[in-house]
Amino acid sequence: MAAFKTHLSVSCLASGLTATGLLLTGMGSPPKVFLYFMMGIIGGILPDIDADNSVPIRLAFDFLAPVIAFPVIFSQSAGRSVAELLLIWLAAFFTVKYFVFYLFIHLTAHRGIIHSVPAGVFSWLLTTILLHRIFLFSNFAAWMGGFFVFLGFIIHLILDELNSFDLSEMRVKKSLGTALKLGSFKDPVATSLIYLAIIGLFLLSPNAESFFTAMLDKNHYLDIPFLPREHWFQELHRGFAEWISK
Repeated sequence: MAAFKTHLSVSCLASGLTATGLLLTGMGSPPKVFLYFMMGIIGGILPDIDADNSVPIRLAFDFLAPVIAFPVIFSQSAGRSVAELLLIWLAAFFTVKYFVFYLFIHLTAHRGIIHSVPAGVFSWLLTTILLHRIFLFSNFAAWMGGFFVFLGFIIHLILDELNSFDLSEMRVKKSLGTALKLGSFKDPVATSLIYLAIIGLFLLSPNAESFFTAMLDKNHYLDIPFLPREHWFQELHRGFAEWISK
């Protein structure tokens, strides 16, 4: 598989270019575009969370522990003292950070179902729901944030597949086909569960109409915000004519 530094660098580049495109087309404000950029980076390292003692898995659980702990105490705040809420927060935090982390690394295998296209879709939908329900982003912003996670995720899988080709020795490594896949034949239960989870998350997701309408609107990609379209063609024609005359 490709190195962590490679995944991080390429995900930064890809998400940065895509986020900049959204800014130029008017589909995102600077704060939202920065959020999408960060989501793309997270997606770019996310598939390696199934590797024991990897940087991504530790970062993921360091992030998830407080994110999950706070909604837990918010749901228990009525009639509770400050000391009780603190104990509940600590219990939720350490449960996720250590107990759930321990279970995760012992129940998952590297390049298993987590290293697959459906896992990328699962991450997209889960991110969308979290951004919408917990962080109260709009439907469009939540779906776009999830899309950037999916974008980074898929780029990671593609890089791992490309790394299966050893051009220096003109051979194909055994890892070919273990990253960019639609499921795991060795683990049909996990494959079935993740597809069922995708269906369940899609049903829980916010309305996606605004997201897909904007993404499929060709005018967003044809219009240049700082130069009317007809002027853009005129400038292109004039520049080409000058180049020919030289």
